Amino acid sequence: MTLRQQVNRELARQKLLSPTQTIVVAVSTGVDSMVLLDLLLQLPVQQRPQIVVAHVNHHLRAQSAEEAVFLTNYCATLPVTLKLADWLVEDHPQTGVEAAARQFRYDFFEKVMVTTGATAVLTAHHANDQAETYLMKLARGGDLAQLQGIQAVRPFRNGRLVRPLLSFSKQQLRQYAAERQLTYYEDATNTDVTLTRNRMRQRVIPELMQVNPALLTHIAAYEDQLTTLLKAKKQMIAVLLPTVQVQRQLDPKKLLKLPSDWRLAVFQTWLQQYLPQLVSETKLAPTYHWAIQPQTTARLSLTTSLELVKVAGMLTVLPVKKRVKKLRPSEKIMVDLNQWQKITATQSVGIFATSPDHASQPFPLLASDMPLVLRPWQPGDQLKLKNGGQQFVRRILIDQKVPPVERAAAMVLVTAQGTVLWLVGHKFSYRDPNSARAQTVFLALKHTELKGVHLKR
Repeated sequence: MTLRQQVNRELARQKLLSPTQTIVVAVSTGVDSMVLLDLLLQLPVQQRPQIVVAHVNHHLRAQSAEEAVFLTNYCATLPVTLKLADWLVEDHPQTGVEAAARQFRYDFFEKVMVTTGATAVLTAHHANDQAETYLMKLARGGDLAQLQGIQAVRPFRNGRLVRPLLSFSKQQLRQYAAERQLTYYEDATNTDVTLTRNRMRQRVIPELMQVNPALLTHIAAYEDQLTTLLKAKKQMIAVLLPTVQVQRQLDPKKLLKLPSDWRLAVFQTWLQQYLPQLVSETKLAPTYHWAIQPQTTARLSLTTSLELVKVAGMLTVLPVKKRVKKLRPSEKIMVDLNQWQKITATQSVGIFATSPDHASQPFPLLASDMPLVLRPWQPGDQLKLKNGGQQFVRRILIDQKVPPVERAAAMVLVTAQGTVLWLVGHKFSYRDPNSARAQTVFLALKHTELKGVHLKR
């Protein structure tokens, strides 16, 4: 079967072989997109969709103006419509030009779809592009789901993005272009190996193909297998999630009854319903470990506007209440004697002349310690030990197995000289109770229930 026959079969599978269809074809004048355009033009008239060529002059190379002129003249001789866009130099960002250029292109393709009534955008991504993307993601690391490469078909705005050449190598496309005597332009920047993709293209992939010429085929097979596995995983999570979810809430106890390998994935899927952006399982692991802790009432910030709240052992995601003042890392709280000072939505700290409860800690305080300040702990903070040594706050938090997400929120009580007296809720610094001129006070911490949160079990 020829390349043309295989592409036609793929177009038929996507139901694009009809004059009633309008498609947008992204053409850069490189060999890949010129081959795609030619393949579409070779379709019989009774099958050929209405073709709209979309081209962006990025003004990143002197040659780009020549390419735009060439494509304008080329399309003028064909039964196609040409839509041009200019990404002007003054609109180029200082950094991230490649990503910004891609965003401009796809925004332009969307506009062309809307104005022409097109149902699909076709791009000329091929098997080498797939291999480059796959290897770049593999080198970058992350979750297995992030290893997925370029999809042959995916939703795009109000239609679809279709890549009918994805199973063909660059060599096959060049061979077709030679047979058809197609004119195309080579992008000189493709030889710039300071760019990661170009290093993959010019060095890594050719070396790997020396090891095994079937590299592109193998990567395509891995991509298909990964897609199937992730689809199966999604189906399994859809079965497991209802067993641990009660309306909008998640029951950590039921979550822990699931097979261990599925717990984090189910938690991610539940939480992702409320988050604006996808969060990988790897990055979500500390939040998951916080969520399964045995405390019955707690809260954890997820974003600037959302927090994970645990009440009566059940988890839910709620908007951050504006009335709850959140501490910035550099912010300090002055502590007044005999007054409770709220440090979180559920915790208050106080220093009292007489014990406010049985759990408060007697502590010798010097006049020179004043004023006392509560602040987030900092690297280098230490508590004095009874044996005369010092222990870093960081080590105390680690030894007490405080989850990483809670460590960052830990507070310390410090003197005017910056000496740490108390790692709130965890450990007190040692001071001789018989210190001269010392006044005994009581350091107290109390927990309160969240107000205004009513959750049903």
